[in-house]
Amino acid sequence: MNFKIIFSGRSWTFQLANSINKIGKLESFVGTYPKFLTRKYGLPDNKVKSLLFIEISRRVCLKIISPILKKFKIKYNIMDFFDWLNDTLFSYFYVKNCDFILIGFGSSAKKIIKEAKKKNIKTIYFLNSCSNEYRELILEKEWKRLGLENYYDKPSKKFCKAINDSIKSADYIAYLSSYQKKTYTDFGYKEDNMFLSFLGVDPNIFYSYKKDKKKFIVITVSGNYVRKGIKYLCDAYNSLNLQNSELWIVGNNDKAIAKKITKIETNNIFVNHVNEFELPTLYNQASIFCLPSFEEGLPTVIPQAMACELPIISTSFAADLVENYQEGFIVDPGNTNQIADKIKYFYENPGQILEMGKKARQKVVRLATFDTVANRVVSFADNKIIK
Repeated sequence: MNFKIIFSGRSWTFQLANSINKIGKLESFVGTYPKFLTRKYGLPDNKVKSLLFIEISRRVCLKIISPILKKFKIKYNIMDFFDWLNDTLFSYFYVKNCDFILIGFGSSAKKIIKEAKKKNIKTIYFLNSCSNEYRELILEKEWKRLGLENYYDKPSKKFCKAINDSIKSADYIAYLSSYQKKTYTDFGYKEDNMFLSFLGVDPNIFYSYKKDKKKFIVITVSGNYVRKGIKYLCDAYNSLNLQNSELWIVGNNDKAIAKKITKIETNNIFVNHVNEFELPTLYNQASIFCLPSFEEGLPTVIPQAMACELPIISTSFAADLVENYQEGFIVDPGNTNQIADKIKYFYENPGQILEMGKKARQKVVRLATFDTVANRVVSFADNKIIK
């Protein structure tokens, strides 16, 4: 039995492909990134098929064509076109020579799935975010409540339909967290073909350096100030007026938007986006990690921070990995008082930072390394074939 991964972009597919390859089950990885990048994640060149021209074309269009369309108020989403193009080309040339195709990760794959069914190849669709119905109910409402509806980048109806059609037609669905699954089943999606895959971390890259931390630092990693609930983290942290302390907000966050809805204090440090391999250095300077998201699957940064022995404050999307008073705390999204209470708890109980941090690493090493995730996927597929 062997597996093929097909995805335009990166997400965490490189690491998953590498782990499946290590157990001798990877037929190939088909993507749009160059081989010199996939090589960094341990993938041998002979296992990678790269449609680099798609990635180059997409980036050029986003940088040049999209601003022109916006300037002339032409409503056309470039990403819809590339989503269709990827699905079409992948389905025509690469649906072959395998038993299972792993797809999804935030993109549609209707044509791939249709072609796979013709050839009796099974498909596993990996969920990325919550259901579109949940996002409209929760996330869009939050942008409007904050008076930022004009900034909300709502996915097109065409794209949402393509995603939903892909999910419904795939043979099996891999979800990242139990709460993510609930956002689908609550709106009528069937659960009999779903399984929990988690989202992995490489514990050899993300680990604790055991440095002496002389300042209490709360760190978050996010590229969306509203969706990830960073406003409420800032409000909670700033309400405490903690001495010898800082809040680090890492990622491509629009500080202008932040200032519209939050008072930014001098110890609220905005750090520009850093690449994945630089994150361990930041985690190891921090005391705790907080990400009170409104909408997720399972944030990649949570198992990363846990592997670096940071206790976690997050919402229900992390509840499969974080138990209250064990690896950290689960809070309600948008609840400033709960977030502040948990930050204060760690500030006043530094011994608990160490104890819960150790438990956090133990948990992800046991449940959520990329190798563990790969074995979960392979075991699931094995059981389906045997049945």
